Amino acid sequence: MGGAVKVYGVAASPFVATVLLCLEEVGADYELLPLDMAAREQRTEPHLSRNPFGKIPALEDGELTLFESRAISRYVLRKYGGTSATDLLRASSLEESAMVDVWMEVEAHQYQPAIANVVRQCVILPFIGGARDQAVVEEYVGKLEKVLDVYEARLSSSPYLAGDFFSLADLVHFGFTYCLVAGTEYATLLESRASVMAWWGRIMARPSVKKVAPLIHL
Repeated sequence: MGGAVKVYGVAASPFVATVLLCLEEVGADYELLPLDMAAREQRTEPHLSRNPFGKIPALEDGELTLFESRAISRYVLRKYGGTSATDLLRASSLEESAMVDVWMEVEAHQYQPAIANVVRQCVILPFIGGARDQAVVEEYVGKLEKVLDVYEARLSSSPYLAGDFFSLADLVHFGFTYCLVAGTEYATLLESRASVMAWWGRIMARPSVKKVAPLIHL
């Protein structure tokens, strides 16, 4: 491969942020190429040739083009994460990698559906000129509280979700959680749960996060 990895999208997208964090974690050379989301550039060529669904992110690494943030993240970690310190998939341990998979599934099917709807109502709709529906917000805040109670129990006995190590299972939580904490009045959902808040503090302290977070403008 020659040249930097190209990432198409905007850092404010939680899915793009996940990919950027993975690239930072492994120290890969990359270039973020923004798209004009307001003009729906992602729905036109040439981006549709990168992602036929018109979504972000997309990644180009030499002749390889990928879309879907989880697939991209796994590819980046497998290709560039060659040391134990950058093995965020825990590929060297069947048991540990299985736990990473478990908590990534939890994020996808329990955490994200709840938090994404809160962020959509409180951050995205106002940004595009819409009005939030507080009844919808309260419905999904209630669902998120129940999920966070499970997280609090888990994190009270483990510094990270999959075990005593930071992994992709933690990293995939960053984007939507950052939007919730920085862009809404619901940071208290984390602050009221000591173990969850300590976990979030550990994530925010990572050098990769310190580089990517300033790129996110809410």
